[in-house]
Amino acid sequence: MVKHYRMTILEEFIEHTYVSAGITSPDQITIDELSTRLNVWVHYAEIGSRALEAVSGMYSMFIDSRLPKGQQRLDFLHELCHLLRHAGNQMTMPESYTQMQELEAEQFVLYAAMPSSMVFQLTPIMPTMVDAIPCLVDVFDVPPALAVKRIEQIKRRIIDGYRQSKRSEQKNRSHEPAWSRETKRVLQQLDRQLVAKGLPGYQDHGLI
Repeated sequence: MVKHYRMTILEEFIEHTYVSAGITSPDQITIDELSTRLNVWVHYAEIGSRALEAVSGMYSMFIDSRLPKGQQRLDFLHELCHLLRHAGNQMTMPESYTQMQELEAEQFVLYAAMPSSMVFQLTPIMPTMVDAIPCLVDVFDVPPALAVKRIEQIKRRIIDGYRQSKRSEQKNRSHEPAWSRETKRVLQQLDRQLVAKGLPGYQDHGLI
């Protein structure tokens, strides 16, 4: 069923970013590793987490030192989205635009904390969705609620991909010639004659 999963543009962006930076395993998805490989200067202080790009291409970030380590990492991923994908000062943006950026940052956290390429490598050890949740919590070091959200998202994507695949198959079948039984018999006979002469037959062109 994994073959029916389709990544979003945002997810593809994260996968490409990770591969380019050499991030290939869950144990590399840490603040220290990501900040080093993506050239982000991280400061810990007793203020709300926020991203800064004072000069284009020079990334820095404040992470709230009062938060637990796990939440600090999620904050880092959230702010990383703003650095890599967003521009402008949210304080001066229309509220609707700010909301759009925040929604994308929330999705970014899901994908960046549990990339699908890494999740699907675990398929042999989590044969059912029930097994998947504790597995993601353990391997990716994420809160159970976040693991549940990611698994539900993956399930929806697989189902949507499967339905889309079936619709495509039905659409293709609807364009197949509606030959009568006698016409098919004649075509098959002609096909055998063509093949016997070493020529492409009707079957090679999808006619029978």
